[in-house]
Amino acid sequence: MKRIITIVFIFSVMAGSLNAQDQEKDFYTLQFDELDTIQGKMGVIQNAIAEGEATAEFFAHALDTLLREYPDLNRATELKTADDMAQLLAAQLGEAQYADAGPNLWKVVETFSNPLARAEALTSLGKVQAAEYLPHVVQLLSDLNIEPGEDPLVREQVAYGAITGLEEYKDSSGYLPVFFVSTGWYSDRLKSRAREALPKIMDNPTEPLLSVIRSSSYNYAVKYSALQTLEAADITTQQKSQGAVASLTEAWRTNTNTVSQRSILTSTRKLSLSMIRRYGTEDTNVYPLLERCYREGVDEEEQIAAIAALSALATDDSARRLSSFLYDMNTRLGRGTLTKEDERMIRVIIPALGNTGRPLARNALRSVLQADWTGAVQRLAQDALKKIQ
Repeated sequence: MKRIITIVFIFSVMAGSLNAQDQEKDFYTLQFDELDTIQGKMGVIQNAIAEGEATAEFFAHALDTLLREYPDLNRATELKTADDMAQLLAAQLGEAQYADAGPNLWKVVETFSNPLARAEALTSLGKVQAAEYLPHVVQLLSDLNIEPGEDPLVREQVAYGAITGLEEYKDSSGYLPVFFVSTGWYSDRLKSRAREALPKIMDNPTEPLLSVIRSSSYNYAVKYSALQTLEAADITTQQKSQGAVASLTEAWRTNTNTVSQRSILTSTRKLSLSMIRRYGTEDTNVYPLLERCYREGVDEEEQIAAIAALSALATDDSARRLSSFLYDMNTRLGRGTLTKEDERMIRVIIPALGNTGRPLARNALRSVLQADWTGAVQRLAQDALKKIQ
């Protein structure tokens, strides 16, 4: 009799324990687990979201269950509901910043083919700061950047999620993959989204962008975009000028007969010249490059930009080169080979030389007064000489 009482007591304790465990489950989890169909489970999730009282643990439990049951689903309606459920649960876990969800969020990316579900999971990986999956997100976006594939829209949708996820991670390893979206095969909408994300991923992108500018692995258009991105970044003027000198160097390193590529190289040089004029530089390697822009530039705009950059640097080196340009003009005047373009350019060179304020500019400016220039040109030289102390 005692044995029977003992057994009854043990079962009573076990039953009480199980009942307590059930009570520990929240209302939504109990409802969710009682339903057999995925459509029913989806209804519980939708109610939980609408009422706003469910815990992150419930959404994590629901996602774990979905991933376990997903391989057994085969009807089109079930698979569609599963896609929608994965997207909803990933979003909820991301908003809750539920760190333990990382493994299952990555399983969604690997398991589901639906691009919206995958994109939401990628976004949420960044929101929950699942550091162990950051390299996977970086690699996934890098792979997408290679080509549009058979269905570009699907790849764009997934890429959008990866961009947003990397924006949330705020890790430097995500910067270049997102940058390459902005220069890649994608639609203008996604390129714009990538450009918007870049400053949020990395405060100072000087190092990765310089690596693109200096690398032989990227085409002229990508290098030009890197310079534009560097110019727009919230970094020091010294860092911007560093990028400008690097870009000017690369733009003169190679030659091409392709019209479109030559146009990009010209735009690169002109932007570099503008940046050097505005931000300055202490890199003495820039002077031969500036002279080359003047002597071999594609048009007057580039020549004038080179003169302006030399004038703004206001060093002995820049005054020396501007003086040589002026002496060349004197020579052409004496030989009678002066062109209309030369006559316009002399009116740019003289004030630029005076604005350097360098004493060694005096001789070149005085030579204008001794040559057979018009009164207007000589007056420019006189005004320039007054600026030199």
